[in-house]
Amino acid sequence: MKTMMKTLAMLSLSACILVGGAVSSFAAGTSHYTANILSHQTNSCEGTQWAEMVVRFSSPYGATQTYTICGECGDVNGVSTLSKVSNATANFSGLKIYQGTLDNGERIMTVSCLSSGYTALTNVSANVMMPSSSIEGYDLYLVNADGSETKLDISTSSAWSGDDWAHFDVYMDGGTALIRMVPQA
Repeated sequence: MKTMMKTLAMLSLSACILVGGAVSSFAAGTSHYTANILSHQTNSCEGTQWAEMVVRFSSPYGATQTYTICGECGDVNGVSTLSKVSNATANFSGLKIYQGTLDNGERIMTVSCLSSGYTALTNVSANVMMPSSSIEGYDLYLVNADGSETKLDISTSSAWSGDDWAHFDVYMDGGTALIRMVPQA
């Protein structure tokens, strides 16, 4: 009887370990955050209207983190976090593009077009051209005002110098656009 009870206990423990491992690996594969832009506001670094956004990231497990992200200088919660993308151009002057990884592991990009009057352009589409190497290996998803995401259509071309360029359109809904950079499978 003792041997049978030990065997049942060992089988139960093995089943728990297998199920726990499966649940753990499933959870690790779905740790994708969703983003919701709560507001656009005047930034504290330069006083530019609509260049800063407050964004809430939510995990599938209920955890949330809120970030204040500046599209003009790349600060996140007042700390220099995002890196400026060099050699980018658009159909508007004052283009600022920053990208990097937040402390929750999400890789993001911001796009702002700043007018000379300390205002980020709103309700316009920016035709962005940047080095392909800046986004190589990623799909880009524009976070819309309602929290939904739109996959950006990216085309490429080569310049006379042999460099590859990525071209895509970004709708500047509230002033600064937030783009999630999702690794390609």
